[in-house]
Amino acid sequence: MPATTRTSSTALRFALAAFAVLLLARIGFEYWADDLQASPLDAPLAVADGGALDQRIRLRARDHYRMQLVFRKDAGDGQRLRQLLEAPLLRDGKPVSEGVAVPLRWSLSEIDSGRIVAHGERVADGLDGWGSDDFFRGVDSFSARPGWYRLQARVTRPVPELAGVPTRLHIGLHPKASGSAQTEWAWFGRLICVFLDPLMALAALLLAGWAIRNRVVRRRAAAAAA
Repeated sequence: MPATTRTSSTALRFALAAFAVLLLARIGFEYWADDLQASPLDAPLAVADGGALDQRIRLRARDHYRMQLVFRKDAGDGQRLRQLLEAPLLRDGKPVSEGVAVPLRWSLSEIDSGRIVAHGERVADGLDGWGSDDFFRGVDSFSARPGWYRLQARVTRPVPELAGVPTRLHIGLHPKASGSAQTEWAWFGRLICVFLDPLMALAALLLAGWAIRNRVVRRRAAAAAA
């Protein structure tokens, strides 16, 4: 086999090994970031009946977490529910809340010791945002170190106005208030991947072309030597 062909094969093997390492790192980062940013809690809460929940949750980073109520839209356009959730309610001609309010008491305690590390009692009203299927209402926020916790929440007064509206209590990382290096790396890494993934796809095509060309050259060299 000619020296140039051997040199090309060695370079190709090195390039393929480097690409494989980069691809494994990319896949590993995706799994790590997904696990870090996974919502610790997304559970049904019966607000119309004054319901409660008691859940074991895991926090993966010492960071700022946001608690929200998530209301599923009606089968139609959801306009009636939106009015119910954000239209001002008046008492004696004065606004008392933005939409039907939901009073909620909650606490977060360590699984092992039972020590309460965060708690609150809020009357949640108004809307923080909406998506294609849901309306979102902020409740509270907290920060705690990584670990396993017990989250208890109770609607302190039934809210019959929301009967028939599927509602969930959701906890997730606050997108505008990162408090840990891990979360910063996850956000920044995902941004880098937006530009990195097309480059990796292009590199894969180039390596495939190089490998095919190298195989053709080797076959020709072998045929000539025969």
